[in-house]
Amino acid sequence: MISISFYVIIDKNRNTMDTFIMQFIGVPVSGNMLGAIFAFFVVIFGVVVAQVITYMLVHAVRLIYTRNQLDFSLLQSSQELPQLRSPVQFIILLWSLSASLTFFELSEPVLNLCLKTAKVLTYIGFVWLGLRLTSYFQVFFVEKSKKTALKFDDLLAPLLGKVIKVLLIIVGLISVAEILNLPLASLLAGLGIGGIAIAMAAKDTIANIFGSLTVVADRPFSIGDWVKIKDVEGTVEHLGFRSTRVRTFYNSLVSVPNSILLTASVDNMGERRYRRFNTMLSITYDTPVEKIEAFCAGIRELIDLHADTRKDYYLVHLNEFSASSLDILLYVFFQTPTWEAELVARECLMLDCIRLAQKLGIEFAFPTQTLHLNQETVSNSKMASFDSVQKQIANGQKLASNIVKSYRS
Repeated sequence: MISISFYVIIDKNRNTMDTFIMQFIGVPVSGNMLGAIFAFFVVIFGVVVAQVITYMLVHAVRLIYTRNQLDFSLLQSSQELPQLRSPVQFIILLWSLSASLTFFELSEPVLNLCLKTAKVLTYIGFVWLGLRLTSYFQVFFVEKSKKTALKFDDLLAPLLGKVIKVLLIIVGLISVAEILNLPLASLLAGLGIGGIAIAMAAKDTIANIFGSLTVVADRPFSIGDWVKIKDVEGTVEHLGFRSTRVRTFYNSLVSVPNSILLTASVDNMGERRYRRFNTMLSITYDTPVEKIEAFCAGIRELIDLHADTRKDYYLVHLNEFSASSLDILLYVFFQTPTWEAELVARECLMLDCIRLAQKLGIEFAFPTQTLHLNQETVSNSKMASFDSVQKQIANGQKLASNIVKSYRS
């Protein structure tokens, strides 16, 4: 910032400049005309200096991007990076006009008012420039995080940029308040008294901010994770101060208020080490027992030989006598990083099961019903005696014992 001492130095040499300009153009020059002439040249000089400073800043940022293998030109053309020229030109032009004020015949109160205004506008210009530079570094960290294996930095990078922007605005407001000699102590006391009312009115906003801080601290999910939050299910795309954006599987974008994250349970499907596959293989009732056992053993072997299945825990057993089929339980886990990879692994196993069934001559069942139409006849059958029933029971137990001894010993 140009200090007042600068204007004092210029004011002391004003007579010398007046004499030099009068000798140069050959006519007397008034103070205001001298100020206008000087302001014109200073503004031209300021524009040139602003271009040089802008070029240096952009070149430095471009060098940082290039050394980290990021396409600076592509990001700038896609309008992700704002232009630095406007805030730099604003600051330099403001300084140039401030430097020319001493050549105008202004009273001291007017000059002080102009200088104070220039200071306020200068701080606004620096905040403007800081916000745009923060956008540059925010995009840098976001693009850099996309090339790392960690997912947490994808979540933290944009949020950190927003925090820095908020801090810049707060610092700018405090600086402007000091320049204007505003009673900060009284303002803070007033905010303390009115803070309760503000907190009550903005409780949802405050809860959302605390919710975003909770996500950063606890890390329940990262960008790109498949999550379930209450009745919302999809992929996390963005975390902001107010809400978290989730892209659903029917491609809509749902904004979940961060305050919900303080109390709701978050089911992070993306953090699963294994992905469960639970289904029933229904085969026909006329399938021989030995083929059922061979089919189950073959499926177990397929799971052991599959590249993406969990080998230490799986279940393949004849599980249920359904209305129209014998149901074999297939309970297995896949170790895959994404849902698409899980579908590919699941398809591979299912196709192998179909091939195995074809090789063994096993047919898959589908819901059927058989209707028997009989004429009504008078039954002449007699009720079985108690001894006959006991003999049949004993015979069944004997057959069961023989089966266990033959096939399970």
